[in-house]
Amino acid sequence: MPRQQKKEQLHDHPGGSGAVFGVSVMRNSSVQAITLVVGNAMQLVSVMVVAAFLGPDEMARFALLIFLAGLVTQVASLLCKPGTVRRTFGGGDDDDDDDDDDETGSSPPRTLGTGLAWAIVLGLVATVLIYVLRRPVADVLLGDPQDENLVALAGLLSGALLVFKICDIVLWLERRPGAYLVADTARPLLGLAVLTAFLATGAGVEGALLGTFVGTALAGLAGLVLLRGSFEPSFDLHEIGQIIKRGGYRAPIVMSFWLVQNADIFILSRFVDHSDLGVYSLASRLGFIVSFLPQGFRMGMRPLRKSAVFDAFKDQYGKATAQGQLLGYFTLVCILAVLAMVLLGEVLVDIAPPSYAAAAGVIPLTAIGFVMPALYRTVNQNVNIARKRPLFIAGAVTAAALFIGVTWALAGEIGVYAAPIGMIVGFGVPTIALFLRGQLGGKPIAFPFREVLTALVLAAAIAGGAQLLPEINRFVELAIALLLVVLWIVLLPPLRAIPPQHWRPLVHMLRSFRRGTPASFRPRRGLRALDPAEREELRRAVVGRLPAERLAPEAGDEGLRLVRELRRAGQRGGMPVGEPTEHDAAIAVCLFEDASTAVRNATMRGLLELGVDANDLRSLEDLVAHLSRVPDDGWEGTRGAERPRQLPGVARRRRVARRRELRAAQTKR
Repeated sequence: MPRQQKKEQLHDHPGGSGAVFGVSVMRNSSVQAITLVVGNAMQLVSVMVVAAFLGPDEMARFALLIFLAGLVTQVASLLCKPGTVRRTFGGGDDDDDDDDDDETGSSPPRTLGTGLAWAIVLGLVATVLIYVLRRPVADVLLGDPQDENLVALAGLLSGALLVFKICDIVLWLERRPGAYLVADTARPLLGLAVLTAFLATGAGVEGALLGTFVGTALAGLAGLVLLRGSFEPSFDLHEIGQIIKRGGYRAPIVMSFWLVQNADIFILSRFVDHSDLGVYSLASRLGFIVSFLPQGFRMGMRPLRKSAVFDAFKDQYGKATAQGQLLGYFTLVCILAVLAMVLLGEVLVDIAPPSYAAAAGVIPLTAIGFVMPALYRTVNQNVNIARKRPLFIAGAVTAAALFIGVTWALAGEIGVYAAPIGMIVGFGVPTIALFLRGQLGGKPIAFPFREVLTALVLAAAIAGGAQLLPEINRFVELAIALLLVVLWIVLLPPLRAIPPQHWRPLVHMLRSFRRGTPASFRPRRGLRALDPAEREELRRAVVGRLPAERLAPEAGDEGLRLVRELRRAGQRGGMPVGEPTEHDAAIAVCLFEDASTAVRNATMRGLLELGVDANDLRSLEDLVAHLSRVPDDGWEGTRGAERPRQLPGVARRRRVARRRELRAAQTKR
């Protein structure tokens, strides 16, 4: 990836703002990695459990019912999810593909409360509607109106899934990785446990649906509980209207993506028998697993796109270079995901019953097909095109039309292979068109063509070599497949697929991963630059947070004092913070306000519009995050060498207790 002219930045570590941004993405993606590992493992086990208890015919019926539940959820979510997220956070929904700020509600907590209530109402309406229409739907979908009870269960699942999806994305956008981890992993874990129990009793497709519903409903309830401090109970009809309006323009985008990723089962059911459809269902669900790796990268990026650290990253490297680097590394992630599934696919199919053996040949195509939507979105986010939104919408609709047309035209000739080919063609055409439009325009990005091509050729060589291996024990084959994936990663630096100028920053980022920033900061030394009264004042603001009315410039000089104290502590401790500015009093509200992430993000965007330096604001946010983890004795001025030894976890529990005490004291005031 090309070298770049760097702007002067307040950094003394390799990579500058890029390293800071990279560590932030890595930490966010690490949470995603845990949920992906758990979710993928549970998804894989669930697929194998369902395949073991149900034959291909029953597997096909189950897949069609999951398609129905997903379709109903997707339609209902258009009326609440995108609009709620955009009105609460100013953008950032999991289906967001631009960086434009949107108008937020006057009270984000109230907007979120209204959105959650509206989602629950829509979930109930969707469930009732499916129940009323269960017989004709069963006749069209499954070919037997006697399966009406299965359709009713799919309706229940759609209602629960709607509530879960909105809770899940809000927890992530609030940058609460622990809460997100609990909610996101609860669904596959609980679903697998209940699903297995029902299938073991011989409940068949009905048991599989019940297990999926129970896991989703419990995870959605957990999400509501975890969000209880972030929203105000509300059902504002005017706000509901705004939510519907904000989400309306996304309907063609969301439905196009959803159709490409989910309508394959339904289209193929018109052409192939249920036995072949069941085999394809296994292949597609295994292939879909690879999409979680690039999706994890996108999820790691999502809450940062509205942050000061992202603005600082673009300021240092320039927009074209920053976008080229992001797209380049994302493409490497996509190659890794596809390579892993190509190598592991046949091993996974061997674990399933012999009746699913034909799935092995379909998995490589489904793996490529399912990374294409994420690649299209990421290309769109990083190319520089005037009036990009209409082009993106047109591309998404074109992708859906091409997918349906190609799949419908080929299914009668090549069977289940038509669907993944339709996905690849559907999104491949608009992705290439969008990328070429950006590169041939006036503002091309610095995309690393040679490096990505090297990684792609290496992956193809490894995958081709693996096909030449003789039949061996499946566990040995699994070990070899994993080693080949590691080999691809290890060979990237010596082959210059990762250029030499990135090696030191990447190594430094890995070393800095645990503490959360590549900057070297000594918090105890920094705090000793303040006198005891100043340390206590700053601790109340950092740990306990303060109401905005106390921090506002018109309320006095408390906010100004706090930011100046913060700067002194940072400079003394080695954090590269800037000199005091005229905006310090306003910055205090962004740093110390006792408010949700949505509110603080809105404050941050206002500061950047006023001309506050993004790099300086990012450094101060980083500094507050560091100081929030300092134990009590550090705030009291104790040196690191003098601190008493503690059992693991004790310091963290004490910090949590202290935070509660300080916030309780602020509430009483």
